[in-house]
Amino acid sequence: MKMIEAINVCKSFGAHRVLDNINLVVNKGEVVAVIGPSGSGKSTLLRCFNGLEEIDTGEIIIEGDVFSKKLSKHSRDQITNKRKREISMKLGMVFQHFNLFPHRTVIENIIEAPVTVLGMDKDEAIKRAEELLKKVGLLDKRDSYPSKISGGQKQRVAIARALGMNPDIMLFDEPTSALDPELVGEVQRVISDLAKERMTMLIVTHEMGFASKVANRVIFMDDGKIIEDCTPEKIFSNPDHPRIKTFIEKIAKR
Repeated sequence: MKMIEAINVCKSFGAHRVLDNINLVVNKGEVVAVIGPSGSGKSTLLRCFNGLEEIDTGEIIIEGDVFSKKLSKHSRDQITNKRKREISMKLGMVFQHFNLFPHRTVIENIIEAPVTVLGMDKDEAIKRAEELLKKVGLLDKRDSYPSKISGGQKQRVAIARALGMNPDIMLFDEPTSALDPELVGEVQRVISDLAKERMTMLIVTHEMGFASKVANRVIFMDDGKIIEDCTPEKIFSNPDHPRIKTFIEKIAKR
């Protein structure tokens, strides 16, 4: 089953073409890692998938529903904002920076959206939040404030918060790049556990070793284009495109 489909998607900021005719399918249960140099369009692609950015041309389909399509103002096929919100709730997003509410406890951060957006009963939301905190190994931090926990713990709370909306698809935008090196592993373990549970995920990452272990497919982007889309084994050991070889060699030397 196709969970995300991008058809001829283009996006520009001013004169700069950030996404250039992107065609991509992510199927149910797949873990797709997106790698490439800074400025290649990786994060913008994720932001278009969840509606934080509007595409200029093309079409984005989420689980068979047209989510984003450039239409004339007078088209009868306009996608209402209400419908877009409904479709966007199928996706959970975890950002590079955790974006937790500093004045709310860990558990309050997690139950906020299920209660206010989904209308979930508060007791039910708390029970679900506790299950998720146990899943990410942070049940003992349920009543802590974000300022009292580490960066790795904050990111694990952010993952639990996204899962609290029961998404079908998880999007991760450089989830470990803001962390100290010793904290990266704990976040990667949570994502790896989700992969074992067959959660559909699209992960923008600069961690090549992690991408090779967790992903079914790896996409390499450069200059707004998908240069290669293949298995981790292929892309890391024998890529077809010389640009990828150069990129991976530079990363390996760091």
